[in-house]
Amino acid sequence: MYERISPRRVFMGDYTVLEAIGKGSIQATMQMGGQLTHTTITQVLHVPKMKNNLISVSKLISEGFKVEFYKDGCKVNNARGIVVAQARRDKNLYLLNMKVHKDMAHITNSLEESAMLWHERFGHFNMASLKKLDAMVDGMNLKEVTLHHICEGWVKGKHQRTSFPKDGATKASQLLEIVHTDVCGPMKTTSHAGARYFLTFIDDFSRKTHVYLLKAKGETFEKLKQYKALMENETGHKIKVLRSDNEGEFVSKKI
Repeated sequence: MYERISPRRVFMGDYTVLEAIGKGSIQATMQMGGQLTHTTITQVLHVPKMKNNLISVSKLISEGFKVEFYKDGCKVNNARGIVVAQARRDKNLYLLNMKVHKDMAHITNSLEESAMLWHERFGHFNMASLKKLDAMVDGMNLKEVTLHHICEGWVKGKHQRTSFPKDGATKASQLLEIVHTDVCGPMKTTSHAGARYFLTFIDDFSRKTHVYLLKAKGETFEKLKQYKALMENETGHKIKVLRSDNEGEFVSKKI
């Protein structure tokens, strides 16, 4: 039995978050000690983007099962002490020798999943128009389209950032009145000359930008002197305000 549920977040071991869209029961066959046993697993979440099937140990415990771990694997006992599943250890995972039987619930899932796949292929095409397109072409099996499905990626893409406040913002009225500067790095890849940082100077009035490559943050002061001499001689103006994020390279005694 399969039923749709409100989207539920599932947290993975690598800190990624996936979405469960359905819940149901599955029929499975497991091999234990050379024998095949058939079982029904209930309360199974349908997570379309999950590549492998996972069983929650905490859920097993909550349902009255007992899980015993040892060096090479683990086993699951029911409330009567009977072993119902065994798993072998593979590095940090415990793998069940289990085969899941496909039933009508899985067929329904694949239909809905393919609708979302075509929705994404067409650049987040709306579901109503996608359903009309299904009647015009061959090869699209989209009879079970959820017309009011909320696409999380589309919603996030439509969000707008709040504009920066215009009131109270200080803007330069002439060259070099305000100069913005920052140091970025260290970079993973070193330049041919051995630089791992870069230093930027942006004139607030003209938006003219200068970039200097640095081997170490300690070179900041020398590059600042070079920039100051260059721009003041070129423009005839003096630097009045140097605006930075107050990192250590800009608050040294030399500067």
